[in-house]
Amino acid sequence: MGASLFYIYPRLQNPKPALGLTLSPVQAKLAKDSARELNLQNQILFSEGDFTSVPLASESLDAIYSVEAVCHAVEPEKYFQEASRLLKKGGRLILVDDYVANRDFTKHESKWLNAYIDGWYVSGVRTIQQTLELTKKYNLNLIKNEELTPYLRLRNLPDVLASTILFLGNLLPIKHAILPSMLGSMALQQCLYMKIVEYRFLVFEKIGG
Repeated sequence: MGASLFYIYPRLQNPKPALGLTLSPVQAKLAKDSARELNLQNQILFSEGDFTSVPLASESLDAIYSVEAVCHAVEPEKYFQEASRLLKKGGRLILVDDYVANRDFTKHESKWLNAYIDGWYVSGVRTIQQTLELTKKYNLNLIKNEELTPYLRLRNLPDVLASTILFLGNLLPIKHAILPSMLGSMALQQCLYMKIVEYRFLVFEKIGG
């Protein structure tokens, strides 16, 4: 709802107009209301839209950032294609997101990874290596890769308890979206603790045309 832009914008040396994009019309409205309260409505704009199809001219942006968003993309390649189109040469793409560890998983670990993917609808979650295969196609060169997992305050449960909750939760005949979201959130904590998933800060530079 605009919080990251409201934090970043006044800290920029030479701030230019910024755009916040969300799929949620409710979030867009709340962000616009907050911008007016902060007297930033002329500097920071918010809109409902899809980040794989942004109504802006090519090479119109100096920087793009997404926080815990690309993992939700049904087709993450389209995100990187669009980001490359929008960025000027030398522009930066900044991502803070979850990435699958680049190793084989046991059956038990795969159970938790699948529970996270299904519960939080993160079909776009990939390994760093898979992500780089996509970004290279669109002239996005990785210049920073920092793992942030050690800085998180994890709330993982003892494995037996968490496994029991997951088993019982999947048996409940509740259709409300809050249940899979809660199970997915718990699964993410288990994945981060077991190093199945890593929380990373990536920065790419647009090269070429």
